[in-house]
Amino acid sequence: MKTINVNNTIENFLSGDACDAEKRLLNREVKKDPDLAREVELRRRTDKILADREILNLRTKLNVIEMKKRSAGGLRKAAAKTSRYAAAVLMAAIVTSALYFSIRPGPSPEKLYSSYYERYESPGASRSAVSADNQLMENAIASYSAKEYDKAIEYLEQVIANEHGNMESVFMHGMANMEVSNYPVASGSFTRVIEHNDNLYLEDAAWYLGLCYMMTGNNEKAVSQLDAIAGSKSRYSRQATRLVRKIR
Repeated sequence: MKTINVNNTIENFLSGDACDAEKRLLNREVKKDPDLAREVELRRRTDKILADREILNLRTKLNVIEMKKRSAGGLRKAAAKTSRYAAAVLMAAIVTSALYFSIRPGPSPEKLYSSYYERYESPGASRSAVSADNQLMENAIASYSAKEYDKAIEYLEQVIANEHGNMESVFMHGMANMEVSNYPVASGSFTRVIEHNDNLYLEDAAWYLGLCYMMTGNNEKAVSQLDAIAGSKSRYSRQATRLVRKIR
C-alpha cells in the first residue's frame, strides 16, 4: 500500500473503523497482492479467537454464579471443572493460532523474484569510439537484446578483459548471468560495479545485487542490502521496502 500505514489500515478495516478511502484502497491492494490478502484473513481469524475468548470467559463466569446460587456444595465443584475445561479449550485454540502464525509458509524466493525482477533493457553500447572492443560491446548488447545470453556473456568477458574500467560491460555481464540464473557470478559483477562507485549503474547494481542475495539464500545480506536501498533516494526504494518485509 502506498500512502497509508498498512497495519493501521488493516486494524481499522477489521474493527469497522476504516474510512471509505481506506476501505477502497485496502480492497484494491488485496486483489493485487495475495500475501496481503492472506495477512488480512489471518488477522481476522485471530480477532475472532480473541473475541471468542471474551465470550467464553463471560459464559464461564455466569455459569459459576448460577451454580453458586443453586448449591454451595457439589455444584460449585462442577462449575470449577467447567471453568477449567473452558480455559483448556481456549488455551488450545490460542496455541493452535500461535503455531499457525509462526509456521505458516511465506512466499518462496522464486515467487518473490518473479514478482520483483524486471529484465534490464540496455540503451545500447556507446558509439563514441570505433574499436575492436567497441564492436565486441555492440555484439554483446545485440545478443542480450536477442535473449542470447550465453553469447552475450562471451562477448562481455572479452570486453572486460581488455577494458578493466568499463563498468557498462561489468554491469551487463551481471544482468546476462541473472538471466541464466547464475546468481553467484552476477553478484560478483554487481559488487564490482558498486565498489567502483563512479558510474551510471550504481542504483541498478545495488537493487539487482539484493535480488541475487535472496536467490542464493543469503537472507541476511539481502535484508541488509534492501534496507539500505529502502532508506535511500533510489528509484528502487519502494520496491525494496515491500520486498524486505516479505523476506524477513
